[in-house]
Amino acid sequence: MSSSYEELLERKNFLPYHFDHLTSRMIQIAKDELNENENNRSSSIEELRKLIFKEKNLQCRTDDELLLQFLRARRFNVKKAFARVQSFFQVASKSFSDVYANMDVEIAKKAFRSGFCSHLPYRDKDGAAVVFIKMSNWNTDEIDAFGALNCVTAAVLAAVDYPATQVCGLKVVADIRGTTLQHMRSLTPRFLYLLSKGLRDTLPIQFKGIHLINSSSIFRCLWAVIHIFLSEKMRKRVHFHDDSMESLHKFISREILPKEYGGDYPKFDPIELGSAELEKFFPKYLELARGGYIKN
Repeated sequence: MSSSYEELLERKNFLPYHFDHLTSRMIQIAKDELNENENNRSSSIEELRKLIFKEKNLQCRTDDELLLQFLRARRFNVKKAFARVQSFFQVASKSFSDVYANMDVEIAKKAFRSGFCSHLPYRDKDGAAVVFIKMSNWNTDEIDAFGALNCVTAAVLAAVDYPATQVCGLKVVADIRGTTLQHMRSLTPRFLYLLSKGLRDTLPIQFKGIHLINSSSIFRCLWAVIHIFLSEKMRKRVHFHDDSMESLHKFISREILPKEYGGDYPKFDPIELGSAELEKFFPKYLELARGGYIKN
């Protein structure tokens, strides 16, 4: 990445994806929008931890770092945060244990190295991290649908690991160009239901927007199925831009987008970025995926 580009974004106050603390502005957002403050943080974490300890057969991480993710995702409503914890680990260890707890590790790692899913190197103006999906990089001969889903889930959770993302949220940009019949066959009703559940009530994150570009009429029909399962609030955050980069720039700052999408980022390599980030996060991801409800 050229130093001139980095200097440009620094002058414009864009923050890097790897940003490990909260700015004074983010602290204020957490207070105003997430109901978080110095007085309730520790007590809410402890209250959530006690609920988890009381939950029958649930064995998972209960460190402050993870619990804070769920609390911020649910605006410090402890009961709602606990419901999100239950949903997350029910999906991982029970209803979709074949996808997560018992994942094919080699296929998951192959998906990580494919460039199918990565992050943009800089955050948007509002501090949100941006996950980038490129459908043409998904080779269905080598990576099945569950491998692809693990790749997206890991990318989201890797972003959530940063406090800035927990407070400012996450945006998704998906380039649908290159979608094939093989892709469509992979997107089974079970896959689509799991995808919609992740967007709706499972992951510890606030999705600030889903932006779909270069989509076909066939994909729009497919999305209509997912659309059924989403909340009205989430539906309003899904935007189809077709091939209009000007439309995309109304929601995602052009300064952080790759040149291919009318942006200023000079050398975007989703394979290099995705592989480096997701491989590093994988041990923590595996621990999360394999936690949850145990059998009696």
